[in-house]
Amino acid sequence: MTTQITRHQLVIAYQNISSAETQPELVATVSYGRTVLLVLCISVNQILQEFVNVQKILNIYIHEMEISGSWMISDRETFERIEADLDLFSIKVDSVPVWERVRFGVVRAIATQRGQGQAHTGIDSDFSDYLRGVGLWLRNAIYRNPYFAGEHDFLFFGHSRRKLEDDGYWWDIYCDPIHEHGDLNDVHFESHYLLSHRTPAKTDNLRYFELIQFTGTLQQKLGLRKPNIPEEIINRLREAEMAIHEQFDADVDLVTKVRNNLHARKATLPLYERLLERIDPKVVVVVVSYGNETLIEACKRKGVPVVELQHGVIYDSHYGYSYPEDETKYAFPDYLLTFGKFWNENVRIPLPDDHVIPVGYPYLEERLNAYTDVERIRQLLFISQGSIGEELSRFALKIYDDDRIDYEIVYKLHPGEYDRWKDEYPWLAESNVQVIDGPEPPLYRLFAESTAQVGVGSTAVYEGLCFDLNTFVFDTDRSYVLQPLVDDGVASSIDTVDELITELQSSESGSFDRERFFRSDSVVNIIEVLESIKEESVWVQLNQLIEQNSSH
Repeated sequence: MTTQITRHQLVIAYQNISSAETQPELVATVSYGRTVLLVLCISVNQILQEFVNVQKILNIYIHEMEISGSWMISDRETFERIEADLDLFSIKVDSVPVWERVRFGVVRAIATQRGQGQAHTGIDSDFSDYLRGVGLWLRNAIYRNPYFAGEHDFLFFGHSRRKLEDDGYWWDIYCDPIHEHGDLNDVHFESHYLLSHRTPAKTDNLRYFELIQFTGTLQQKLGLRKPNIPEEIINRLREAEMAIHEQFDADVDLVTKVRNNLHARKATLPLYERLLERIDPKVVVVVVSYGNETLIEACKRKGVPVVELQHGVIYDSHYGYSYPEDETKYAFPDYLLTFGKFWNENVRIPLPDDHVIPVGYPYLEERLNAYTDVERIRQLLFISQGSIGEELSRFALKIYDDDRIDYEIVYKLHPGEYDRWKDEYPWLAESNVQVIDGPEPPLYRLFAESTAQVGVGSTAVYEGLCFDLNTFVFDTDRSYVLQPLVDDGVASSIDTVDELITELQSSESGSFDRERFFRSDSVVNIIEVLESIKEESVWVQLNQLIEQNSSH
């Protein structure tokens, strides 16, 4: 017989447990234990109903984490004018600047309503997904529990979308080359990717984050740690909603976005702080900073410097990095390590110049030498992305059907398109164009065997230039991302078949300065910078300790 317990009784029980004293050695499992106790008191139906709601929030969280540079609006001036006119960066709730936390998600909502395609596949939130979410959460209490990691100098928070390599392992391409060739005392964390983790993972000393993220979300759904937003702030947010609707014809519920973000912050901030106390890192390294503001805030509260590794294209309308003059972001990393000097030049990053350091891209540098024996053929490679896939795939089909173009046509899908392209691009599925919808053959092999490439806004286009490909930027409302390549003369802008034919027949091509875009000796550079930041961090913490002792 199942005992039914009301939500109110559940919350009271949770709060009573939360107020109890815990011994230091129990810190690793206390939050999990509290939540499991709740679960044991609820019927199966109640559990699944809670996770229906949990997964909806997680779906939003994953999308905002995974969108990278793909969800953007090109009208930066109008957006920044709204920010300035309404002084949105000054809005604070309990001393927390809230606009910087929702800004990126707001841009995503505007871009979606203006017809931009889906960058990444999301969770369906069906019954099986709820069960998988529950399973991940419970499993993480024992398997790769974050609180069992022990002390380490460096805490890496990597990218959950791993890549399968020839050695049979799934790589975090941004962090694993550093782990493999460096000698850092580190531990690596990752979130799930579409409710799973790719295995076998290349990463040693790997931990998962479900215990923190899912427990925090369940606390939200139980109504714990609810934020209180003053009426004055709600009125200012409503005013911003109206301005966004007027300028972009988009309806964005800013009040709900802010409330959800603050609720998630209150639920997870103490969990992140406990994790930092447990591991005692000297430096935290993240691959994506936007969407991870609460983790970064926890680091700042504990005096731990945060370093971000560049993971994609950075440009002047990328709202994860580009900020208006005289504005900053509190929950932003202390350092940004970029691929090369080029990425530092055209973006108003909210950091001092000497904290934006060009170091290189280890994975690219490593793979450049792997395909030197591949024979180059007369092949035109299209680099797709979910946000522009419809337009680009139609153009690729026109190129394929034109008898004047004597090239093999290959259409390389983004991983976020693999499982949905046949439904979304049926014209492509019905054609004879060679479509790459999986990890084989690898993108870099395709680069090595091709002679030219066409793209719109992908980092991969820059990587393709390292393979000396003749490069064309397909002119859409997203092509401004690659406009610097056109301005530098290393790529040509095209929007018709005739223009592409003319450019293909031309022997002229710009000179690509690889060192400017991707600095060499990247792993050595990164490790030197990280060790230097660690040294400085140790001295800062030591001085703080001395000051505290002297004050007593």
